[in-house]
Amino acid sequence: MTQRRYLLDGMHPFLQLLFLASITLIASASFTLLGMYLVRPLFGVTAIDTLTQSAIDNPESIASNAAEVNALKFLQFMASFGTFIIPTLMFAFAKFPGGDFLRLNVRTPFLFAFLGILILVSSTPFIDFTYEVNQMLKFPSFMSGMEKQIQDAENASDQLTLLFLKTPRKADLGINLLVLAIIPAIGEELMFRGCIQQLMKEWTKKIHVAVWVSAAIFSFVHFEFYGFLPRLLLGALLGYLFVWSGSLWIPIIAHAFNNGAQVVLAYLHEHHIIQFDVTSDNPLPVYLTIVATILCAAFIYAFRKLESRKRFIY
Repeated sequence: MTQRRYLLDGMHPFLQLLFLASITLIASASFTLLGMYLVRPLFGVTAIDTLTQSAIDNPESIASNAAEVNALKFLQFMASFGTFIIPTLMFAFAKFPGGDFLRLNVRTPFLFAFLGILILVSSTPFIDFTYEVNQMLKFPSFMSGMEKQIQDAENASDQLTLLFLKTPRKADLGINLLVLAIIPAIGEELMFRGCIQQLMKEWTKKIHVAVWVSAAIFSFVHFEFYGFLPRLLLGALLGYLFVWSGSLWIPIIAHAFNNGAQVVLAYLHEHHIIQFDVTSDNPLPVYLTIVATILCAAFIYAFRKLESRKRFIY
């Protein structure tokens, strides 16, 4: 009986990464164009080519127009779906048809998911601290022009994020949870942990290299120089949650909860239910960062102890 062969059998992991990148570019472009085509009949927005720039230049005027804001969120949804979810599912099918390459069918105790959330939440103060450190990094004087371009691009991204977080209606909260929390968490974990991290492990045979390289790629593709370090650490932490649990659902759930908590906190602040402003750049007290970091270490220890009792093939 001959062994069944699949499309990517015998292909070097680097070539598999190129194949993944190729279908990602195609799917991303296709879904972005489809989203732009659907915006007019769905939201009645015709000037879609200038809408994003208008949102950056004058977000307050866009914020008052629900149709335009929802059009931007729809485009974000389509871009995320086409860039991350569709290509990873296509790649996983080509890699192992009918199998579980993405590790979505691994049975895991609920406690893994709960501890994963606690680990990510308790790591937030330290990750925020590394963001402050990252902000101190400066380009050499001869690269001042590039530095300004990067700052302008990141300011524009921040403007769009703040615009998206505005939730004047209760329905906006549900839309934001889907567009800003659930879809990005699923898509990014499928891509960076489910595909890239596993391919890097297949290539290097070293799990720590796979975790950190995929985390670096995860941070780099967000194109935020002044947020590279905290996003690198976040990506590595999600990568280890995947390694320790053996299930991609653990980093997906933790990632979605982390994103969703920020969306909910922004909603509660906007509606004057809480005073804490999650979008503020004010640093947390040092003692809170230290306590949260100690708790994070304790949760990681508990996670690893649980892992030792229930081992997975990875």
